[in-house]
Formats: sequence, structure tokens, C-alpha cells
Amino acid sequence: MTSKKMAMATLAIWTAAGAVLAHNGATGVVRERMEGMVAMRDALRDVTPMMRGEAPYDVARVVEAGRAIAAHAGSEMTRLFPEGSGGGVSYAKEAIWQERETFDALADELRRHAEGLAKAASNGLTAPDPHAGMAMGGSMAGHEGMMMPDAAPAQAGPGSAFSVAQLLGVEPRRRAERKVLAAASAESAGATGPDYATLAAPEVFRRIGEACAACHGRFRAGS
Repeated sequence: MTSKKMAMATLAIWTAAGAVLAHNGATGVVRERMEGMVAMRDALRDVTPMMRGEAPYDVARVVEAGRAIAAHAGSEMTRLFPEGSGGGVSYAKEAIWQERETFDALADELRRHAEGLAKAASNGLTAPDPHAGMAMGGSMAGHEGMMMPDAAPAQAGPGSAFSVAQLLGVEPRRRAERKVLAAASAESAGATGPDYATLAAPEVFRRIGEACAACHGRFRAGS
């Protein structure tokens, strides 16, 4: 994924998450979930320049961002959407409660990817070479340097079917969305997910963005 594409994808996330700031008067569980969205947005914003090669890469900050997002995803997110908490200043669609299993699966997918970002953080901007060090008796040598996001290898996985235009809501994305949802459901059911320790941090970051986009597109009014 090029730096420009990553910028566009993350912009879509910030726009959706940042909208919660306009919800004046939110109280109780609605306010709590809005604050959670803001926390995730801030975590994403903090590391985006690193993922685009525009700021020095800081492993500790990437780990922190992953953990911050994970803390507001999964069951921590879904518990903040009890039946009857839509309407008013909330942008939550009724589809959340009509398709609860799907919503829960996407929230859990986001948690897994966020935890995965913490695991992949030490890899930097490029995934480790599984063949590195083979000439040295089979030992694995640490990789040196970091390639720019433009050169980071694309990985197949949940959400990878989205184009940038689809992430931004410019073109229909139902078919791609079904693939994301199917992957989320499969992983929730115990199917083998990605080995995050073998992925470059920007690849996991992209998966987080696509999980957010899939959820916003299906369950957030105005997406």
C-alpha cells in the first residue's frame, strides 16, 4: 500500500471517529462509547506518520497504540451498545441490534488486529525475512533497516478486499464487506488467523483501518 493510499484510508477512520466530538449532550453509555472511539482515533493518529515513513519509527509507541485500541474493542466495545441505546445524539444504526452477531464479530476482529499490532510492532515497516540467516547455519538474523510503506508486501487477510475508494465510501462495497464479515466470523469461530508476529506493522495497521471501515459502513449512520 502506498503512502498516499494509507493516508486516504486512515483519513476515513479519523473522519468517522472524529464525528463523535460533535455529539454535544451525550450522556451515560452513549457518551462512554463516544469517548472510546475518540481514544482509538487518537491512538491511530499518533502512529500514522510512522506507518507512512514521515516520522521516526518508535516500537514502544506502536505497542502502546495497539494496546489502547484493543482496550476499547471486542467485548469492551460491544458492552457499550445495550439494547435501546440508539437514537438521540447517537449515530448507531438499529442494524447493530438486528445483526448483533455480526457487530460482535467485527468488534472482536478489531481487538485481534489491535493486539496483533502490538505483536508486530518490533518488525517495523517491513516483515521479517523467514530465510534470513540461513547461510549462517540456519540461524535467524535480525533484519536491518526498514523499507518504506510503498514497498511493504501486501498480505491477504480479513478486510484486504477493500479498495481505497470502498474504504472512503465512494463506491459500493457490499461484496467486499461480505468477505470481511465472513473472515471475522471465521476467526471468531476459532479458525486460524494471521500470525501477526510475521507481519509488518503497516500491514496490521491497514487491517485495523479496514475493520473500522467495515463496521462504520454497516452500523454507523452517516457513514
